[in-house]
Parts: sequence; C-alpha cells; structure tokens
Amino acid sequence: MAKLVVLAHRVPFPPNKGEKLRTFHQIEELVHKGHSVTVLAPYDDDAELANAKALAEKFSIDVICKKLPNKFWRLGMAVLKNRSFSETNFYSNELMETLRDKLVDADVLLLTASSLANYVRELSNVENIKLLMDFMDVDSDKWQQYADESNVLKCLLYSREAKKICLLEQEVAKTFDTCFVIANTEKQLFERKVSQEGTLRVLGNGIDQSLFSPNYRKPSNTVNFLFSGVMDYKPNIDAVLWFVQHCWDDIKAKVPNAKLTIAGMNPSSAIAKLAHAEDIEITGFVEDIKPYFDQAHIFIAPFQIARGVQNKVLQAMACALPVISTPLGAEGILCMHNKDIIIADRATSFANQAIELSNNVELRERVGQQALATINNNYAWGSVLKPLTEIISHK
Repeated sequence: MAKLVVLAHRVPFPPNKGEKLRTFHQIEELVHKGHSVTVLAPYDDDAELANAKALAEKFSIDVICKKLPNKFWRLGMAVLKNRSFSETNFYSNELMETLRDKLVDADVLLLTASSLANYVRELSNVENIKLLMDFMDVDSDKWQQYADESNVLKCLLYSREAKKICLLEQEVAKTFDTCFVIANTEKQLFERKVSQEGTLRVLGNGIDQSLFSPNYRKPSNTVNFLFSGVMDYKPNIDAVLWFVQHCWDDIKAKVPNAKLTIAGMNPSSAIAKLAHAEDIEITGFVEDIKPYFDQAHIFIAPFQIARGVQNKVLQAMACALPVISTPLGAEGILCMHNKDIIIADRATSFANQAIELSNNVELRERVGQQALATINNNYAWGSVLKPLTEIISHK
C-alpha cells in the first residue's frame, strides 16, 4: 500500500461544492483501498478547522491545516514575484514546511489544483515521489472566458491571470508524472491550447447515489424549476441572470404556475435582488440540498461561462430530473440531446424547451429516466476513479 500526501487548496469537507466533492471522494476511495493518506490544506477562516477535524474523524486520517497570510500580502506577492494571483492566494510558508516534513517517507504527492504547483517548485529531492496533479479543468481557459466577458479593467486582470496560469499548466505538464482532467473535452482543450507534453489522463466525477436519487412525489399545482450552486461564483451568477433576463418572462407567459428556486450559499447582491419577484425563491445556505431536487420538476443549466463537468447537472440526472442546458453546461457529460438531456444554445430555444417540458409530463419522465440510466451506467465513483487508484497501486 502507498503512503500519500494530498495537498488540497481547500479543506475538502463538507463535500458541498464541486472541487471539495471531487477531492473528498478521491480520499474516500484511496482510504477504502487501504492506502495511508495525509491531507494538508491552507485556510483563511478558522471555521475550516472544524471541517478538517470532521474529515480526519470520518476517515481516521491526519488532516493538517495552516493559516494563510493576509490577503493583501498574498496579492502583493503575486505582483512582486510575477506569479498568478491563484498561486500566491493558496501559499503558506508554514504549510510548505509541513509538506517537507510529511514527504520524507511518502510515496505519492497528489495536488488538487494547478495553483498549488508552487509548493512543488520549492521542493528538492522528489525523485522518489510520484507527483500527481488534478487539474480538473483547464483553468487558464476559464480565466480567458472571464476576460472576454468583462469590462476593460477586469479584462486586463483576467487576461494576466489566464496567461500566468497557462504558463503554470505548461510547467506542471512537463514536471509531474501524471496530470488529470475531468473529461475528454478538457483533455482535448489542454492539448490544443496549453501543452501536448507529459502524461495527461481523464479522471471523471461520479455521483453518490445514496445522496442523490429520484423522488417521484412532486407538487401538482406548480412547475418547479431549479438551479443549484454557490451563488457568489461568477459562472453561476451569469447563468442565473441570463436565464431570468432572457427566458423567464417568456416561460411565465405560457406557464403561469412556474416557480424558480435558486438554491445555494452566498447569493451575490444581483442574485439576492431576484427574490423581489413572487415566483423566484433565493434560499441562501441550506443544510441539505436534496429536498430541493425532490420538489423540482425541471433543472436548468444555462451556463454562459463554464469549464469542465457540472456536478449539479450530474446530481439532477441522478435524481431523474430532466435537464435543460446550454452546450457549455453539458460539456464533458456522457449525454445526448433529446435523449437524456435537452440542449438549447439560444435564449428563445431555451425558453421554448422549458415551456414544452412544463406542459408535457410524459416528455419530462422520459428524459429523466434516460438521465438516470446514464448515471447508473457511467458515474459510480469507484469506476470513474480507476485511473487514479491504478496509478497509485502501481507506484
């Protein structure tokens, strides 16, 4: 069995958002396979210490966290060292020293984001340690998408970040033993826009069907639309605002009993303002997201900016919900338009598809059941994580 150090950019607990959920299940599978796992992570908020303790107790592993320096200091270091802001945002000298200590007798070091590569840059004598990077998404492309959608000042900042992250991704591809991305679409994008060097493999996301499963007892007096996600995250904000501004009035005109729920923590001011409408609910933080899936008839994924695989779409499919998505929202998912998902690339078609699903119960059920079958056949965690566990088992 291998001795692993997992260097995470955030404490991967609770598994309530994309990258936390992914790392949590990787750790769970590695522990289940009998490997020795130690998790290291920086933190800003002292509340993260309770999450670290809970993760340690759940898997009987060591989870060590070190406080990050002042945020303005980290921003200044990015400028001074000519690095990306993402790199310095997760860097702690104390965590660096802890990492050196823990790697003395380790076999494998797994990093959960390219922004952590600076830690490896400062290490020496890592020839006997297998270096693994989980890029998940092509972050440089995501920052460039931000730049393309922003005003002049933000465009300059985001473009700088995209270029710096791209250089970092190229360096990691050369120096790490194996790098992972979340889907074939990300692999193709990486090889086309970043680098063709090194070993790049697909490591997908799965679904825990003990947490996400169908509920067939739905309200009969409304048609409930659902979007879920962290609501201070720009791609989620842009998706919801686009849907409300360009689709919702048309839907309401044809489906007057339609309701929209936006379920997720930290709603931005622009999202919070939507709650003034009687037919839109903004939940803020919820302890359990599943009841909102249980009450929903249709899930929407109207992404205008996105990278990688949207876990929320997989969760909806596991709950046998019909999903209407832009092409970006469905990217990287094993799905087919008009079979297990509905794809709409323009506001008019998005609204029309939503209206058709609202008025056609048989269509909703058919798409939802096909979506559930897709999840059952392709997205069990143990299966999708085999590229990682097999590499570690053959250390």
